[in-house]
Amino acid sequence: QPPSAVPRSDATRIGQGVMELTGGAEFLFAGAIAVAVVSTGLIHHFAHREVSWLSFLTSLLGFVLSFSIIALVPFDVWEALSAEDGKKGHSQVLVDSSWELIYWATFLLCWVLCPLLIEYEAAGDFTVYGRFRASLHRNAAWCAGYFVAGVLMLIWFTVDGGIGLRAWCIAASNAWGLLLSTVLMGYGLVAVPRHLWCLANPSEQLATSYCNAVALDEARLSTQYELHEYISEARSEVACRNAHMWDASLEKAFGILQQTLEECEQLHCELTNGAQRSRGARRGTHGCGGLPRGGGGVPHLETLGDLHRSLKQAGLEARRAACRWNGLIHRCLRLEELQEQMYPSAGELAASWQDSWVRVFCSSRSARSIWHAIILLWLQVLRPRVLRIAGGLCGVLSGVIVLGQMTMFSESWSLSLLALLFKECHGFWLTQACCIVPLSYMVCTAYWSVFRFKITGWYGLYPDHNTDTSSLLWCASILARLAAPLCYHFLFLIRVERTAFQEMMGQMNVVPVLGGSFNEVFPVLVGFICLCNLLNVYLPLLQICGLDALVAEWAPLGPAADSGDLLAEGRRLVDRERRRRIEDRSLMELHDRGEGERQFIPLRLQIASLIEDGT
Repeated sequence: QPPSAVPRSDATRIGQGVMELTGGAEFLFAGAIAVAVVSTGLIHHFAHREVSWLSFLTSLLGFVLSFSIIALVPFDVWEALSAEDGKKGHSQVLVDSSWELIYWATFLLCWVLCPLLIEYEAAGDFTVYGRFRASLHRNAAWCAGYFVAGVLMLIWFTVDGGIGLRAWCIAASNAWGLLLSTVLMGYGLVAVPRHLWCLANPSEQLATSYCNAVALDEARLSTQYELHEYISEARSEVACRNAHMWDASLEKAFGILQQTLEECEQLHCELTNGAQRSRGARRGTHGCGGLPRGGGGVPHLETLGDLHRSLKQAGLEARRAACRWNGLIHRCLRLEELQEQMYPSAGELAASWQDSWVRVFCSSRSARSIWHAIILLWLQVLRPRVLRIAGGLCGVLSGVIVLGQMTMFSESWSLSLLALLFKECHGFWLTQACCIVPLSYMVCTAYWSVFRFKITGWYGLYPDHNTDTSSLLWCASILARLAAPLCYHFLFLIRVERTAFQEMMGQMNVVPVLGGSFNEVFPVLVGFICLCNLLNVYLPLLQICGLDALVAEWAPLGPAADSGDLLAEGRRLVDRERRRRIEDRSLMELHDRGEGERQFIPLRLQIASLIEDGT
């Protein structure tokens, strides 16, 4: 039809649809840019400078996709509430396409790419093909599981073709994420408010931190000794190198092993203040782990690969333990200063500024004075009050979430107070706020709990570019696995229907056991776990069941945590670190003024200076 023949009402409706589609596309595009910028800044702050570009981009993609799922849910809820007569708007069609792309990209990344890359980075082989083959071998159990699941699904398709492959994949991924998020939220919904409330009392936090310092110091020294043992083994292998039996592959292997050995030796000197342990290396005719050499005294490539992998892993574990130790000591020192009301001066604050933009901003005397006054106001007056208010508000929000989960299985009645907020649309921005606050809190409690369980080992996000490749990939993978199940769980909690995300995830409802009622009944366990935490029977119950991996990693266990000996030992360790740091700072100040000589500076400071200079 020519434009003159189009009725005015139809033209108006078409124009509104075009404007709605354009506005939705602009919002989604702006949100994607914001998520990408925040994720890039976050990864850059944590990632080690030696992380490969492939691992960096993969980790960045994992965080971007996970945050995109979380950020897109509030927009999807607003679209569903504002839709008239259950009809989809033009922008909701765009949201449907976004969900398909984001979900399946996240699925492939967290279940295929990240596990392969983690093992690829940890492999000790000396070629790209060898490392990739080792990665596949290490993931053989998962591959076998996928193969068995594929065969079972093929049989199911043959018997009853009503269930597609997409439904099975969504159901399996959601069941795994829901199981993990239930355990994590059951712990975090109680632990996070309790932690914020206790932070307002430095004395109580110090008692716990002193106990943790003893256990963490033992773990730190254990990783350093293990690193020294593997360094000794690598030295022995390099020293026994037979130059008369030249082989190109062995020559390359020894070159890579030598480079890793030098890096680990430098790391060991930095962590142990240059001290060399007198423990003898295991020499003889055996390589790493007692594996036999090849004939004629020439080691197999497999032996060198195993040694290389163990050496790399020992270095990573030692670095992670040192980062956790430094973080704990820094926290203890700050808590001791708060307890004794020793607040920093303006000069001490200026000396602690590391970022160049902060130094420029506070270069004038008046700016430093204002900043010092703000810090004193926070430490003396606002900090305990704000923390207790935050702890109380988080406790109330935890109670609201638990009440809603306890009646999620019922369609006739509900105790979910969050569902009352979404009976109708309250406008775009208010609806976004009502979604973002509880959803972000649920994600934070789950992700905060991940690093409090022993099941994570030493994986973690360490600031100031101290997060290694494996930790970065693991954190991106676990966040990607939890994002979609948590968001789907949140939509059940607020009882909003006809969202695009629910329609996509609803494909798994036809899957037996894992679909349908599983998502409504299983979260009731969150209330039981929260009750166990409130009654302080959670840890004894886990120990009775033999689930020590789900025990909070640095939580005081048993009456030993209350003994005076443990507290005294922890206090002694913190005092030792305080004296060492004061000594290092004094020596560096003397060196900067030209009053000290190079040989009077501890070796750990010389190494740090060489690293900064790039030599």
